[in-house]
Amino acid sequence: MVARDDSVIRGSLIACLIFLGLSLVGNFFLWRSMDTAVADADAAGERLRTVQSDVSDKANQITVLKSMLGVGGKTGAEIDKLNESLDADAEMQEIQNQFASHMSFFPADYDDNNIKDYNRLLEVLMKPIRDKNVSYAQVVENLKTVQDAADAKVATAQNAQQIAETSLDQKNKEVAKLDTDYQTFRAEMNQTNEENRDKLTKTAQDFDAFRQTARTEANQLVSKTKQMQSTIDTQKLQLNQLRADKFETTQGEIRYVVAGGNVVTINLGSADELRPGVTFGVIDGDETRLQDAKVKATIQVSQVQGPHLAQGRVVARPDISSPIIPGDKIFSPFWAPGRVVKIAIAGNIDIDGDGRSDNAAIKGQILAAGAEVTAEISSTGAVTGQLDPTIRFLVVGQDPDATNDQNAQAIATLGNVKARAAELGLTVIPAWKLEAYLKTIDDTVTTPLGSAVRGEDFPPETTIDSRRLPNARAQIYDTQREGMQKGNRVLEP
Repeated sequence: MVARDDSVIRGSLIACLIFLGLSLVGNFFLWRSMDTAVADADAAGERLRTVQSDVSDKANQITVLKSMLGVGGKTGAEIDKLNESLDADAEMQEIQNQFASHMSFFPADYDDNNIKDYNRLLEVLMKPIRDKNVSYAQVVENLKTVQDAADAKVATAQNAQQIAETSLDQKNKEVAKLDTDYQTFRAEMNQTNEENRDKLTKTAQDFDAFRQTARTEANQLVSKTKQMQSTIDTQKLQLNQLRADKFETTQGEIRYVVAGGNVVTINLGSADELRPGVTFGVIDGDETRLQDAKVKATIQVSQVQGPHLAQGRVVARPDISSPIIPGDKIFSPFWAPGRVVKIAIAGNIDIDGDGRSDNAAIKGQILAAGAEVTAEISSTGAVTGQLDPTIRFLVVGQDPDATNDQNAQAIATLGNVKARAAELGLTVIPAWKLEAYLKTIDDTVTTPLGSAVRGEDFPPETTIDSRRLPNARAQIYDTQREGMQKGNRVLEP
């Protein structure tokens, strides 16, 4: 049993020794083969590095050549850097030298981001050629146009020359004919001149006689014109006299006088175009000449009551010895049936002597009297409105002091206005007379203006209806009424 175990151990040991020997032999051969493989790998790696370096140089050369041809868009600085990385190569050096020589053909001012290559050089070199070709084509076309125009002008000139030669022959024939006609006409003209000379002599004699006759007629016309002007001046003077500040006819009459004598009715109304505010002077009904009659009162229309009926209040009372009675005549220089009396005012008029213009107050009184102010002339001669023959009166103020240059100019202007009014046939009256006309024609009652105004000149208007005629009441009625009034006063506390 023990012997069997030793044999097994020895067998196992021998087997292990054999296996170890075989392993050592195998490892030796394996080491030998690996060493050879490593040497071959190192040699292959060296060859690979050499090939890679060659490939990199070739790639750089290709890149440089592409950049020279304009592929890749590298700048000149990038191409120079690639050239520095290349190994010394005679062929590449020659190519680079040729490239540098060819790139010198670029213009000195060419930049274009510092990119220069054969492609761009071709474009730069071809551009002038293309421009020259275009210019050449344009020149050829222009030359052809000029040649065509020249040929046309030559043809036109030849045609014109032919026409001119034909016309010249025709004109020469006409000149010859005209010369013949001229000689004939000259002979006729000489004969006509002789006849005209005789006629001219006779015409001059006739003209002298006509001039003498015309001179005589002109003198007669001048004399007649002077005579007519004298007649016009006389008629103008007569017209001015007829249009003086006196009226020769009345315009109405008093119909009824209300008790107390403050209110009257007249026979003028709406049919006569009468309006409230018109002032009339009252004269005795027995007077025959208005200009010599004495104005005993002045009334102012307060109400128009019918076609020929109006009510008026007495603004200037008559004397006790000459009361207003029915049948008395009335008239107004500032009112006319169917028309408005026109008045013009010249200069600055001072009625109350306070040194200020009263034109506005005067215009108000004129309007209240029934007239109308249609023109105003300032102290400088400026006219507001229209100064024409339809105006009845030209009212002027008192002439200012002539010692002042400005007043002298105003006086001269006022004189020119008066002359113009005389030419138009207007009646020139002073402002004080206008004031007298507006209140009462005989100057017995005058209402002052400005600070001199008086309250008694403006009494209250009556409220009595003129159409209610007074009746004869019994005395007992008046006595009873008077007693009742006294009793009422006694009963008052």
